[in-house]
This record gives sequence, C-alpha cells and structure tokens, in this order.
Amino acid sequence: MVGFFRSGNLASRVFDRQFLSPRPGATVNTVRQFYENLVPSYTIYGIDCPDYSFRKFTDDGKYLVAFSRNHQDLIVYRPIWLTFSCHEECDSHDLPANAERFDSFFKQLYSISLASSNEYICEDFFLYMECHQYGLFATSTARSNESSVTEGAIHGVPSIEKITFYLVRLEDGAILDEKAFCNDFINLAHSIGAYLYEDLVCIVSLRYQTIHVLQIRDSGSLVEVRRIGAFCREDDELFLYSHGQAAQGSSFLPGIKQRLLSFIFRKTWNEEPDQALRVQHLKKKFYFHFQDYVDLIIWKVQFLDRHHLFIKFGSVNGRVTRSTDQNLAFFAVYNMETTEIVSLYQQNSSEELYSLFEHYYDHFHANPQNSLHEKFISSNPNSVHAPDQLRTIKSKASSPSQFVKKMMASLPYTCQSQSPSPYFDLSIFRYDEKLFSAIDRHRHCTEYPIKFISVRQPNVVKFKIKPGSDSGASDSRGKRISSLFHPFFPLALSIQQTNMQPTVVNVHFRR
Repeated sequence: MVGFFRSGNLASRVFDRQFLSPRPGATVNTVRQFYENLVPSYTIYGIDCPDYSFRKFTDDGKYLVAFSRNHQDLIVYRPIWLTFSCHEECDSHDLPANAERFDSFFKQLYSISLASSNEYICEDFFLYMECHQYGLFATSTARSNESSVTEGAIHGVPSIEKITFYLVRLEDGAILDEKAFCNDFINLAHSIGAYLYEDLVCIVSLRYQTIHVLQIRDSGSLVEVRRIGAFCREDDELFLYSHGQAAQGSSFLPGIKQRLLSFIFRKTWNEEPDQALRVQHLKKKFYFHFQDYVDLIIWKVQFLDRHHLFIKFGSVNGRVTRSTDQNLAFFAVYNMETTEIVSLYQQNSSEELYSLFEHYYDHFHANPQNSLHEKFISSNPNSVHAPDQLRTIKSKASSPSQFVKKMMASLPYTCQSQSPSPYFDLSIFRYDEKLFSAIDRHRHCTEYPIKFISVRQPNVVKFKIKPGSDSGASDSRGKRISSLFHPFFPLALSIQQTNMQPTVVNVHFRR
C-alpha cells in the first residue's frame, strides 16, 4: 500500500485501483486523489456568453444559478460537457468556433421573473436544499436610512419597505411559496441574515431583533414554527396578557435579552465564592456594565443542530454593513426547547471558544443533508494540512488576542459559503489563499495566473487559473474576480468585473 496511487499517470492509477483497496473509511479521500491528474487543462478566454451575473453551482453540481443584470430575473442552467469531432487527432487542433460558446458547456433550463418593478433580486443571497432541489432566493426594495420611529424597532438600523423570500423548485422553476417582511431590515449580503439546516431556516430581523424559524415542508411551503425575540415561548405573550402585565412601550426587556442578562448575572454570581465579596464583584462586573449588556443586539445567527442556535450579540453602535465586527460582542448558545442560554463567550478574549472552533470546526458548519462532496471541505479536524495555515496566520498576528479576534470574526458561520470542489482540498493542492479561496467572495484581480501546486510533488504546478483576457499582464486596478468551481467536474468559471466595463468570463476545463 506504500505505493498506492503514487504514480502521476492517470492510466497507471486506474490500473492500480483494480488491485489495491483503500483502508476502511478512506475510499472517498482516496478517490479524490485522482483529481491530481484530472485538472482543468484548457481555458477559453472571454467566452461568448449572456450578460448575466453568475452566482454559483449548486452543491450537487446539477445547476448553475444566474441573475439578469437588471436584478429582475432568475436564470438556471444545467452543466453539460463540451463535445465535438475532428477528422484528425483532436488534441492537435484548436476548438471549433461554435464550441467556444457558453451554450456548449451550459444548457439554459428556464428564466423566470422574481422581482417586481420596484424590487430587486439580491444576487448575494442563495441557499440550496439538496434533498428536494429547492432554492431559496430573496428580493427587496431600496434601503432607506431615514426610517420612521416604530414601536419595537432598534434606533439606527435602516429600514427596507419589503423583503421577500422565494422558495423555487430548481428542476422546473416553479415558485412554491414566499415569505414577506415589511419595513424591516435583514442582512442579505452573502446570505448572512439566514441559515439553512436540514428543513429549517432561521432569518434574523435586525430592525425588530427577532429570529424567525421557518420550516420547509415536503410540499414546498414555508411555515413559521418559532419566533424568538420579544418572547421566547409560544405562550409568553398570552401569559403576560392573562396576568394583566401586557408589555407596553419599554416596560419589559425582550425575552431573549432577559435570558442573556440572567445568564451573565448567574455566571458573575458564581465567580466569587466569598459571600462578603460577592456584592462588590457583582457591582464591578455586572451592574457597572449593565447598560452595555442591555444595549447588545442580535447581529447574526446559525444552527448548531435542530435545537440549538449560535447567536452573536454585538453593540448597537455602528453602521449596518457587510461587516458586523463590533467592539463589544458575545457569542451565546441558545436552546430553543428550554429557552435557556447554555453558554456564553466574549468574542475578543475567549480562548475556550477558539479551542472549540479549532478542534470541532465541522460542527460549526456541518449539515446532515449536505452533499457528499461538501463533507470533505478541508478543515482543521479533518486535514493534516489545515493546521499549517493556522500556524502561518498565528505567526503573523501581532498578539494572541488579535489572532483569536480575527478567527472569531467569521462566527457564526455563513451558510453554504465554501466551495466543495476537490481543487480546494488542502491535502491535494496548494494555492495562495490571498488570491483565491474556497470561500464565496469577490477578490482583487491579479496580473499573474493563480497556481495550483501538487502537495505530493511541491515543485509541480498542476494547473493555472488566469482571470481576465489572454493578452498578458494588464492593469488590475479596480478589477474584481470571483471563481465558480463545479463540485466534482474539472470545470470552473473565472469572472472578472470592472466598473463600467463588460464582464469577462473565462471557462477552465479538462480537454
């Protein structure tokens, strides 16, 4: 077994596979080593394609999701493989002109209108439910920073007149259900404001500080099964009204905030065993910061499992932007069944939480219904190469606390934000993560090709990805690139966007 799959020749690897079996439980990892030979070897620069905004491949590889430039229409493609014939040996010929077209690689299934005249599709937002091939999309009207004062709304948080979530069956484009939020604010950038776990979706209303938990039924309907915010239990509001204690104005703190303050109080109480010193300790650690705790708001939420939410509480001061990194921030684990906060960690100084994140990273983003390919995304617990990257980042940090703060900034985890492509597998390839990454983000364009180097043969460049045109090095200022890798085909799109210029799309594939 020492020489198992050690040959760099694909035919030899296939031949060896017939005689040698991998260790129990290592079959998929062993098969993924084939991708060291199955790499995108050919690039079509500036392919002739529709002027759409291409979002991503679904995790099962069946669909490519795109949006129209006016942010009104949803367009869905099915990946197909390029085929053409030659009279002589094909490798010695350039591709036929009709082969260098987008429809040679992708077949358009349909185009449907999602947004009305005054609404726009949020092209950053898309969640995929693989078991039913459902897609969750969002539209919204323009954002208003001059929002009116409304009871229950957080001051300083902008308002959007209408935000609508659509559940679409990607197989045929049927709109199965929709859920609208009026005069609210939900952070739709990169799907930050929502999280999908099995058939449950949690949506965070920043303006009204409410976590809406929806269930996606097999029939395709969106049903709200829980609402966490002002009240934590379904009968809390009824209980208050029945006892003549209806919450009016600011008489009561929200239920979730009450749970937070109770946990901090009990934790501070138990920190000092001496009864004589306990009161002074409470004054210093709890009552002195009481208003700061009261002012904390929910910024981001994710599921840990069907019963527990991982919630980030941050300072209300600051703008609502793509970044929710505030000065004062806490992470809480909340049990939806008991309505209790199980544990609490401070973002900037919690070595304990970082240790849990480092050693149990997969538990922060795992979904039981994720595709087989997504389960093999490289992380610290499942890859011996990931810790090397962590050590490099830690060595560049100015202090241990700054390192912890930087690592915790990504929590709670953003749903479906990483590509499961084997070309991002750190056990097979090395690449510069400053230029390219499995994380779904735009990056600044580089003048030079991005190299994917073999881990087994450190001096061998297996393939290169060069965004932009094929005219050599060019001015990369003001240009952004994004990459869409198919989950298992040797196929990728690199998309270069420049202000006031047409988008340049390159197709990288194995010829």
